[in-house]
Formats: sequence, C-alpha cells, structure tokens
Amino acid sequence: MLGCLWFKVADNVTMVPEASEEMFGGAGTVPAITLGGVDSQGEDAVNDLTYLMLRITELLGIRDPNVNARYHYKKNPPDYLRRVSEVILSTKAVPAMYNDVANIAALEGLGESTEHARDYAVVGCVELVSTGRDYPSSSSIMLNLVAPLEMALFNGKRPITGEEQIGPSSGDPVGMNSFEEFWEAFKTQLDWLIEQAIQLNENFGAVHQEMMPSPLLSVFFEGPIAKGRDLIQGGALYNSSGATHIGFADVVDSLNAIEKAVFMDRKFGFADMLEAIKSNFSGVEGEKMRLYLQHRTPKYGTEDRIALKNSRNLIRHLFEVYQAHINYRGGPYRPAYWTMTNHAGLGGICGALPHGRRTGEVFASGITPVSGAAPELTACLNSVAALGGREVPGGWALNLKYTPEANIERMTERFAQTVEAYFRAGGHQVQFNIMTYEMLIEAKKDPQKYPELMVRVSGYSAYFKDLNEKMKDELIIRTQYDLTTGKAVPFPGMS
Repeated sequence: MLGCLWFKVADNVTMVPEASEEMFGGAGTVPAITLGGVDSQGEDAVNDLTYLMLRITELLGIRDPNVNARYHYKKNPPDYLRRVSEVILSTKAVPAMYNDVANIAALEGLGESTEHARDYAVVGCVELVSTGRDYPSSSSIMLNLVAPLEMALFNGKRPITGEEQIGPSSGDPVGMNSFEEFWEAFKTQLDWLIEQAIQLNENFGAVHQEMMPSPLLSVFFEGPIAKGRDLIQGGALYNSSGATHIGFADVVDSLNAIEKAVFMDRKFGFADMLEAIKSNFSGVEGEKMRLYLQHRTPKYGTEDRIALKNSRNLIRHLFEVYQAHINYRGGPYRPAYWTMTNHAGLGGICGALPHGRRTGEVFASGITPVSGAAPELTACLNSVAALGGREVPGGWALNLKYTPEANIERMTERFAQTVEAYFRAGGHQVQFNIMTYEMLIEAKKDPQKYPELMVRVSGYSAYFKDLNEKMKDELIIRTQYDLTTGKAVPFPGMS
C-alpha cells in the first residue's frame, strides 16, 4: 500500500518548456514527504510507520516523492539515525536529512510558537513550514548573488549587458583603498537588487489577490475560516515569502580573493584584476593570475578566518535586509540557499569572477562550497554549520558526495557519526550522492548503462540522464570525499 502511495504521489509531473528545463532540469513537481523528528510536544515521533516508509524509499529507489528525514539528536534513537544512513547508502541519494534542533529554533526566531515550530515539514526542495499553518510562498524570489557582485566590480554594470547602467553607481573599485570600501559597494548593489525583487513580488502578489483567490486550498489551512480571509489575503497563521540565493559560495570566495590578494597581500592591483576578469583570464599572465586566485586565496568550506568572516557577514546582512520588509500578506521574508539547477543556468550567463572561475562555468549548488575548494570534510561541515540556522529560516541545501565503500557496516557507522557531529555543531540540512567521479563520467558518456541512476541535485532528486549537460558536469565535478580519511578525493587526472 505504501509503495502504491509513493507511485501515486510521484505521478503528478508537469510538462515544461525547454527554457524552463534549462533552469529547472529534472525537477518535476518535487512532492515532499517528511519523516521522523519530534512531535508538537517535543517528544520522539519516530514509530513503526517511519521505518516502513524508509523501507519503501529504499526498495523503490525512485526520484519522487522527495523524502526528507528529520533527526533530533536529543530525542530520536540512534537506531533511527543508523537506519536513515543505511537507506541513503542503498539508494545513493535519498532521503535528505534535517536537524530538528536548528530548524525548530529558526522557525521560533520568526515568531512561530514552539509547538507549531516543532510540527514542521519540508515543502518543495528544503523549505520549512509549520504543517497546515504556514503559507510560505517559498520560491517568491530567486536572486542571483553574482549579479550584484558584478555590478560592484563594474560600478553598476554587468558584462552580459555591456554599457547599460543597471544598478546605482557605487564607485570604481580601482580607486578603493580598503576591502571595507568594496564590501560597502557590494552591499549597495545587493540591497538595490533585493529592493527591486521585493517590489516585483509585491506587485505580483497584489495581482494574485485581485485575480486568483484560493478558497479550496484555504479550507485545508488553520486560520482562513477563523479569520474569514483567503490564504492569498493573509488568512494563514503564518504568511512568509521565501527568497533563495544562487551563487553564495562563488560570491564568498570572490570576496575572499579581493580582500586577500588585492588589499592584504597586494599581490594584484584592482585594475589588473578587472582587466583579467574582462578578458576571461586570457593569455599567460591572465592564466597565472587565475591559478593564483583559485589556489592561493581563502576558500569558503575551510576554517580560514577570512572565509568564515565573509560567509557569516553575507548571511547576516541578507537576513537583516529581508527582516526589514513585510510582504503583501502581512508576513516576513525568509532568506534561503537552495538552487535547484539555477546554479548551472545562471552560471552560464555570468562572466569570470575574482576567485578564478571562468566565464560561463557553473556556480556551486545551494550553500555548498565551490567544487574542490574544501579539501577537509570536517572543516567543510564546520564552516557550513557556523553560518547559523536562525539566520536561514527559509532552509539551505548542502550537497556532499561520498566514495562508496565495500564494508557497508563500517561506512554506515561512520556516516551516521558524521551527520550527528555536523548537526550538533549547528548544521541545518545535508544531502548526499554516494558515487564516484568515474561513475558519473561513464554515466554521461553511456546513458544506457545507467538508465535509472538517481542523483541528488539541490533539494531534490533527478535521474542523471534527464539533466542538461551543464548540470551533469556540475554533478561530476562536485567534491568527492572519502569517509575513511575525511579527505577530498583528487579528480581523475589531477594529483
């Protein structure tokens, strides 16, 4: 019966135009099912049905429904964490895992009662909702963080649009004397772009209220009947709007590179860096600079103090900007960090960046470090956990890739211990691909050999063969970690 339910939940897949498939390749409709965690009273909610649903997820191995496993390290039994770990290692991709302690605190931070925050589920990719009480409109804004970075580099302009003045004039970086000046210029462009996105969302919301009320949906929520108000008019108990951000790791690493290479070490002048970026690091000197920026500057995903500072500052600033706004339904804006496949699509239309990324290359997914930038697994997990779940109430997607091991028992134990340590450090969410570089390279070359290879993209699962070429490449180059050593595995052909 549960197997039939899984298939029924998964059969609502819509047709989408090719342009949409480029940005949202393989996503389907992402119907989500949430298991485990604690109940509204804060007690262990894991039961026999939880284990049956995990078994069905393991047996079927299908991309939908999007199964999510909550874990409360103070309340849920160790056997439950171990069983979830076994299922992930078996399916190679699902379920994703959520930290109840951090997530409940994040929802409480936005004013939800403790009882309601405990009774949360996951909607869409990774977004948190108090079940039947929260109308989150969680993908209201999808903001490309690289756009304001480019606008700060080129005084309100972007390479893709040439000399058109898009944002405000924030100053020529060549004349700046400190990293703090550039940080202020970046925030000027970022805040301006957020204001445009919020105003557009408010306009859309007003039209929605006027032309498309939702009476049927409203009766399934707490609030609308008591208030006598439709969901779209703010009838739910909680009425947030979500804003997710693409290119987080690439922006942080670019800020790191500018601070370290330009202002601290004086390795390059800003004028030379901008010329190299404009030319896509062409020529011998351009390539030398690119390699230096790629390999010798601080990286998000390590415990370098500059990288930790810049990543935390960006998270904090975005949270504060959004908290200063109330949406058209009377609720807050929730910042989030999940990307679906937008990190591939938007990467394809952005120029070269200060951390050594070339024009058109994909961005890192979700809140995941740039591929190859975080050589130590523990440092990677600690640096992400340090961002703080309270300032990311919309959810984040951390993607990890592990080398499969022959000794499943030993790998399961180490896998579960690593998840628990990450959650105790404050990690909000994590999801996995249990596969190697070589396996994915072969699957791209010969799709018929892996017709049902399921991969975790960024908040959802897809069949590898269905993804666009850029997305396949992004899955291939994601950092692969060896759980035994805790080290990143070198990419084939690289020492």
